[in-house]
Amino acid sequence: MMDELDEHYEYIPHISYAVSYKELISMWVDLYHQDDHVVIIYDPVNHMDYLKLLNIELDEINLYESKILTVHMIDVDDALDLCKSLSHTEGPFAQVWSLGDFITDNIEK
Repeated sequence: MMDELDEHYEYIPHISYAVSYKELISMWVDLYHQDDHVVIIYDPVNHMDYLKLLNIELDEINLYESKILTVHMIDVDDALDLCKSLSHTEGPFAQVWSLGDFITDNIEK
């Protein structure tokens, strides 16, 4: 298989590297939520019914292609309570970020 590819494609010099979701979220929070308390909910599209049961507002028109849902909270304690209410086994993985720093997630430790 590789020999067939070698025949059809010329090598193009390049450098590639992986970027984790945590790195992307860290940059996003640093840029847009440095002074906020947010709950980051991963893969919201596949958990819409679950999120609706918890009365989390969803912008369904724009949510269809989203990988992350950012829930802005007034207080860090509210963010922590929301995160605790999200079961990662029944619903989505979630993280709390406060004032630009990662605080916790909803994986039981």
